[in-house]
Amino acid sequence: FRKDGTFSEEVTGDINLSVIKKTDTVDQFLRMLMFLCELKALLRLSSKEKPEFLVIDGTLSSRFITIFPKTDWFSGEEFEGKIASIAGEFIPLLKENLFDEDITAFSQKVKRKVTERLKAEFGEKGLRRDVIEATLSKLAYFEYLLLLHTLFYGLDWNPVVIGIAKTSHSTQIFNKSIPDLRIFHHTIKETGYSYPLIYLDLEEIKWEFSQVFEYLEESIAYQLKEISIKYFYGKYDKGRTISLIELYENPEHTGLKPEQILDVLSYFSVGGYPFPLKKADSEVRITHKDMEFIESLLGLQKELHGREGLE
Repeated sequence: FRKDGTFSEEVTGDINLSVIKKTDTVDQFLRMLMFLCELKALLRLSSKEKPEFLVIDGTLSSRFITIFPKTDWFSGEEFEGKIASIAGEFIPLLKENLFDEDITAFSQKVKRKVTERLKAEFGEKGLRRDVIEATLSKLAYFEYLLLLHTLFYGLDWNPVVIGIAKTSHSTQIFNKSIPDLRIFHHTIKETGYSYPLIYLDLEEIKWEFSQVFEYLEESIAYQLKEISIKYFYGKYDKGRTISLIELYENPEHTGLKPEQILDVLSYFSVGGYPFPLKKADSEVRITHKDMEFIESLLGLQKELHGREGLE
């Protein structure tokens, strides 16, 4: 969104009918793919527009909790260890073509090359769909790490990168049994921000990345571990909405003040939240109507549901 009221859009995504066997991990798997698509769209668009601010819906720190897909989510133990190594072989290909239209974790081009490699390693077993998807899921994770590294280190115009969340469970400021954000909601009426800014200790966050750093270039792995993020709470519009705002500490923006960030957010705010984020959220959200459409595409609309299945 530009100050003159015009805007540009970028959309990316993959539809993959998964053969995932551990259903309790579906949410984690889809979240990883969601973050991947989100970053790819953001970076593709920003490379064209070169904006001063990049704003992500949700916290920046949540992008570091993404879990590395395990082989046994999809396939048997006989492939454990080997599949991650095979997926790692394709990291250079992903890095070279990170923003090509045809290069995503589940594109036909990558899938074909991965399938050929799996067949060479495992024979006919390598052509099983669960083996292929176990490999592609890891490749998607590697691609996600490359995109995350690009966001923080690979943009030559050095934009300000922030993440905004409507919820937070942190109690670091007031050290009470209820979240700091809820206390602010009950006490703060005017616009402003919390002070001082607090540094996030990413080492205390579930650091899944460390498991796969061996597959990345040493410099990329090191820089991902060295990322510094600080946060504050801010109110930048009328109403009672207070946001948790996380800021990537870019060495090029050491003089950036919270009020400058709030000014930008206020300019685009509608109902206490940045309108671009609201717009994007409403357009990508999967609704009940969307699920009914998916059911019809898959021919599942006549399947039994709920109590009907018990009769």
